[in-house]
Amino acid sequence: MRNKAVLGALSAVLLVAGVIGAAGDDSLVASSKSVTAICASTDYTDLCERTLSAANGSASPKEIIQASFMAAIKEIEAASHLSNNMSSSATDSMNKDAFNICRRLFEDANEELQAALWETHDLDGLARRTDDIKCWLSAVISYQQTCLDGITQPDLHSTMKDGLVTASQVTSNAIAIVDGLSSLFNDFKVPINLTNIGSRRLLSHGTDGKGYPTWVSAHDRKLLAVHSRGELKPNMVVAQDGSGDYKTINAALNAMPKEYTGRYVIYVKAGTYKENVIVTKDKVNVFMYGDGARKTVVTGSKNNVDGVQTMDTATFAAEGQGFIGKSMGQTAQKFTVTSLIQGHRWIKYSGIPYLGGFKY
Repeated sequence: MRNKAVLGALSAVLLVAGVIGAAGDDSLVASSKSVTAICASTDYTDLCERTLSAANGSASPKEIIQASFMAAIKEIEAASHLSNNMSSSATDSMNKDAFNICRRLFEDANEELQAALWETHDLDGLARRTDDIKCWLSAVISYQQTCLDGITQPDLHSTMKDGLVTASQVTSNAIAIVDGLSSLFNDFKVPINLTNIGSRRLLSHGTDGKGYPTWVSAHDRKLLAVHSRGELKPNMVVAQDGSGDYKTINAALNAMPKEYTGRYVIYVKAGTYKENVIVTKDKVNVFMYGDGARKTVVTGSKNNVDGVQTMDTATFAAEGQGFIGKSMGQTAQKFTVTSLIQGHRWIKYSGIPYLGGFKY
């Protein structure tokens, strides 16, 4: 009798195990079909299916999206290591500078991808910010191409190009997956308000009574209103005639206290400031204003023809988060057709018409 009981119990265990196994097989089959459907809209289908296998057979849309972002992060890190290892082989200053730029660009790319990954913790928030996320992912692809553009040494250019192929492809696939979130959520019956998908924050929509966008924080809208009334008290004043705290914008930025909390306000008096201004990443929440776009003007003179990488020729670059600029203008002293052709290949999307006779 005891043996029969043992056999009965064993049979029950085997039966339960069989049911669980069958359910698991069905889940894996369903997940496999879902991955195939999701990857059908991507440009690199086989790579997409291999990438999403990192989701361990899960049918969770969150894990599928995270797997696509993690794959891009992994490839960007690999490209960064490759770039660092290759930099010592550069034979001239321009190519050495190019690898330094690549390092910065891959850091930026990683930050964009980490920001996208963070949004996946809240699917409702993810649905609302698809436009932002696609913008971040598109920037990651642009960073890769910009890195490659600066490397002119043929052997290094070829090696770096090969090293970026997979990174570019997995990022492209991630964009396609995010672009298809509506279908993804529908397929998995995720209770998301699909009318909220996308979040282009246009100045013409959602303004308060004073004309400021409602997606700008209440504190910053108040700050802009105070500035409009002429009642804003800056932390620093820049004036070429010496009547302020500093004579150059960069000097004022360099004097900004580390780990400053709140808005750091810099007033730049009327004048033409011949400098290339960079608001670095550690300078966050800077609000800079002048006396008008035609009165307070920043003008730079760096150019690729003078031995400066194109990325470093910006007259004014804001890398620090939360930057707001108002009532200032900028020009580039050497921004001419001749300098564009001589300094680098023709910038096709610069908005300057192409003139026949030049090669690009």
